[in-house]
Amino acid sequence: MFDLKLNSQHDLLIKENRLVLTDGMNAIAQRIKIVLLTFAGEWFLDVSQGLPYFDEILVKNPNSTRIYAIFRRQIARVRGVKRVINLTLSVDRKSRSLIVEFEAESAEGVIKDKISIKRYE
Repeated sequence: MFDLKLNSQHDLLIKENRLVLTDGMNAIAQRIKIVLLTFAGEWFLDVSQGLPYFDEILVKNPNSTRIYAIFRRQIARVRGVKRVINLTLSVDRKSRSLIVEFEAESAEGVIKDKISIKRYE
C-alpha cells in the first residue's frame, strides 16, 4: 500500500511539482513515526488520537511500566506492523526530550528507528 511521503520537517514531499509516494518498509516506518509524534488532542478532527505526552509521559514522575505499554501498543497498532521486537526509551535531560528507539517486525522486514520527542509549551 502506498502513502504520501513526508520530508524531514514532516511536510508532504514534492519533487518536480508532483507528490512523492512511499511504500513497503518506508511507508510503515513513516506511519510509526507519525503515530509517535502525535500528541493527544493535537488533531482537531479527532482529539482522541495521539499519545498522552502531557498527561502521562512527559511528566515529573512517570510510570515507566505504563509508558512502555503505551508505546508498544501504539506501534503494534500501526498498519503493517506484526509485533514490536524491541523498545528503548531514554530521557535526554539536557535537551529536555524523550528518545524512542524501536524495532518492529513487518511483512516487509524489520524496521529500526530512533525518534526524538520534545516537549514544547
